[in-house]
Order: sequence, then structure tokens, then C-alpha cells
Amino acid sequence: MEPILRWPPAADEPPLVRIETGTLIARPAEAAFSFATHAALWHHWHPATARVSNVADRPLVTGDTVTESIRAGTRSFTAVWTVLACDAPTLWVIATRTAEGDARIVYEIAPEGRLCRFQRTLDYRSRRWPWRAFDSNLTRWKLDRQSQRALANLRRVLEGGYA
Repeated sequence: MEPILRWPPAADEPPLVRIETGTLIARPAEAAFSFATHAALWHHWHPATARVSNVADRPLVTGDTVTESIRAGTRSFTAVWTVLACDAPTLWVIATRTAEGDARIVYEIAPEGRLCRFQRTLDYRSRRWPWRAFDSNLTRWKLDRQSQRALANLRRVLEGGYA
């Protein structure tokens, strides 16, 4: 399917499930933003990213796209993400529409003294049964754990001096 270029999806579609995850990172907001929005680096911190392709070697900006090979639980699929909003270093929004489902990810980054607060919000919905039946329970639980692990990895990598 082609990438979703509007958000939210149509009101007559099934409801979305939301997962919110946050962490404090001992790095400036600019460094966290630049690293997290540089899709070629996702495999260094996000456990679902098997690989990315068709991507610029820089942080992505509004209108850019990236193809991600994703491993989420027992599923593997490809998604073309489109950057819907980019207000560096505080806000970044991407969305995709695949045969598997719809998703939007929002990064909100705010300075807190010498730290920054990194907030990640994932809204998603599966398209097929039985996955749709699991969205609000088993899938939510797995994706919440994966999101927590991703942000812990991001904090570890950034504080370890990678970026």
C-alpha cells in the first residue's frame, strides 16, 4: 500500500490504540532529536528495525520517506514511513499505512536542565484478523514492552557517546 499522507485515518475505520513511552536522557534535546530522526541509525536503538532503505543520510524532514523492514513480535513486514511534521528539536511525526495496518509515531522532546525529556507516542491499528482482535491487549502489551526497550536503548546509546 502507499504511505498514509494524512492523519488521522478516516473516522469510519476501526479505532486506534495508543502507547505512550517516555524517558529522560542526559543529552541536549538537539542531539536526541538529530539521532532519533536519522532513520539510518534506527537499528542502533529500536528493536523492531531489521533494516532501513531508500533513506537520506541525515535526519528526516517533512515530506521525506523511509522504507523500514520491521520485526514486531511474530510478524515481519515492510512499511514506508512519511514524515508529516518536523519542528526540530521538539516535534517529529511519521505515519504509515501498510497491508498489516496503520501507524503514527510522534516524538516530543523537551529540555529539562542538562537533560531532555523524550516522549514517544505510537498510535496503531491492525487491518487483519486475528491481529485486530489482539490490538488492545496482547499486541499492546508487546508493543509497550518494545517501546520501553527502544527508549532505554536510545538513552543508553546517546549517553554512551554514540551521537
